[in-house]
Amino acid sequence: FEMPSSLTSIGIGAFRGCLKIESIVLPSSIEMIKDNTFRDCSGLLEIEISSSLLSIGKFAFCSCTSLSKVTIPNGTKTIEESAFLECTSLNEITIPESVSVIGNSAFKDCKVLTKIAIPYRINSIQSQTFYGCESLTKIGISDSITLIGERAFYNCINLAEIRLPLSLTTIANFAFENCSSLIEITIPSSVKSIGESVFYGCTNLTQISIPSTTTSIET
Repeated sequence: FEMPSSLTSIGIGAFRGCLKIESIVLPSSIEMIKDNTFRDCSGLLEIEISSSLLSIGKFAFCSCTSLSKVTIPNGTKTIEESAFLECTSLNEITIPESVSVIGNSAFKDCKVLTKIAIPYRINSIQSQTFYGCESLTKIGISDSITLIGERAFYNCINLAEIRLPLSLTTIANFAFENCSSLIEITIPSSVKSIGESVFYGCTNLTQISIPSTTTSIET
């Protein structure tokens, strides 16, 4: 359904659990999708978001299990924690370069998402951001990333390769745990700290290059 152009605000959890909604068109007057707004809208197939949007709140589309494609407009700055958690049909999402924050678990358990590019304004991949993205084969990491958070890529079992940028300084605990398709990885010279069990369960990893500048590898 199409919301009226007079609408300027939609409350927290306003459409949570509306199982039969299949399509939504947001008017240009809406600048924020608040926390839990469309959570558990399991029948939602598509959403049209206007170019005026600035932020997507926590759990905004959590468990929208039929949603397969999302285009976030240029101008959006923030994707909050767990915004697309358990969107199990989501296989395509476009994140514009205007986005500067992607919260914890934002795409956790998006099990059919195959690829994603991280905008250059992002300086950290937060904890569990891509946790359980089992179909993820390719990810573009910008040269601005300094931190890969705890369990950021946990159980990304089809991730075969990843390029780590020279801006990276810290790889947190369990970051690549159970990435069983990962064959080789080069740690850039900028990395000072590698956390606990970062490559635990990477059963096909045959080559890893760790620079002499790294000062700490946790047990």
